[in-house]
Amino acid sequence: MFFKRKNQDSQCQRLEDQLSALSQNADAIKQKLELLTDLAETVRQYKFNTMQTMDQLDTGFRQHLNRLDTQLTQHFDQMDTHMTHHLNKIETHFSQMHSDVHKHDMAIEDLLDEWAEKKSDEDDIKAHLKEAGQTEKLLLELFEAYQEQFWNLKHYAASKDESWSSQISLMEKNLEHCRRSCTIHMIQDCGVSVDYDLHEVIEAIDTTDPSLDKTVAQIYRCGYLYKGKVIKKAQAAAYRFSDAAQKKC
Repeated sequence: MFFKRKNQDSQCQRLEDQLSALSQNADAIKQKLELLTDLAETVRQYKFNTMQTMDQLDTGFRQHLNRLDTQLTQHFDQMDTHMTHHLNKIETHFSQMHSDVHKHDMAIEDLLDEWAEKKSDEDDIKAHLKEAGQTEKLLLELFEAYQEQFWNLKHYAASKDESWSSQISLMEKNLEHCRRSCTIHMIQDCGVSVDYDLHEVIEAIDTTDPSLDKTVAQIYRCGYLYKGKVIKKAQAAAYRFSDAAQKKC
């Protein structure tokens, strides 16, 4: 009976020890559960805070993106307006340049046409001037031939028939007006000083009169000027003062 009771006491003690150990384990587990519960609450709070922070960050980021998008949109709108304005100015400038170039081309074409017309007129004028020069040359040659024959006729009539001489002098006076109108001036006067630009002296005649020295004594062939230019010199005899002739006299 004693051993039985002792065994029971031993078993009770073991049970108590096991209960005590279980109680300790339960307390430990409870503490762990409390810790886990606190940890879970902490994690849940952290997660909640994190989600709020992320939401706030996401909202701020979105607002920032929206602001950037708005600014970029405004900037691109301004750039588009600015570029459109400049493109319009460039287009206007190029249109003006094109118009100016077209006007310049038209002006050049007009100048070329005018130059061609003037060149044609100039060629016509040159042809007319050349023809007029040839005609003038022929007329002067005809005048020289006529004047030479008229001069010979006048001197022949002066020596043969005074009536013819007076008639020829009258004709010469009437023709003088026509010669002057044609700017022709005769070189035929005697008694004037010798001008080697006008006279070709082919004979010298001695004289005792010093006032006659180097004056025209006689015209053998008349000369003439045309438009102020000597065309033909007059062939003349000129007086030459000589002391020997004076002593001889």
